[in-house]
Amino acid sequence: MSDHDQYGPARNGVGQPGLEQAMAEAAALARVHYAVEPGLQAIYRLEGPDPNGIRIKLLEVNEYTIPTGIVPVGFPAHPASGLHFPSVVIEVTPQEYEAIQHKQLSLPDGWEIRDAYERPVGTDCGGGTA
Repeated sequence: MSDHDQYGPARNGVGQPGLEQAMAEAAALARVHYAVEPGLQAIYRLEGPDPNGIRIKLLEVNEYTIPTGIVPVGFPAHPASGLHFPSVVIEVTPQEYEAIQHKQLSLPDGWEIRDAYERPVGTDCGGGTA
């Protein structure tokens, strides 16, 4: 179930100011992370219940991170940097990502992996490929 399906038009659905902006900011955040994070192999958009409003949620697969399981790390909005919404990033190893795919490791309740953000050309920091 997506954020907008969960809460309907009054909360996060089509026509709510901010949802499209949040999706654009999520894509911009993914581009920045690809540019500065060595080892990033892939970044995915996550959808799930968001009782406090719209949050950007990303799953990052990084070959240089240590295996810690699913640890969502939250960040406040930072309008001066162009981020008007809070965000949550979950960083996993490639092996942990495989465990998620095989249902051996679980994301927070109701969260699902959605589309991947493409690595911008020229942003390979020496890490893996998307």
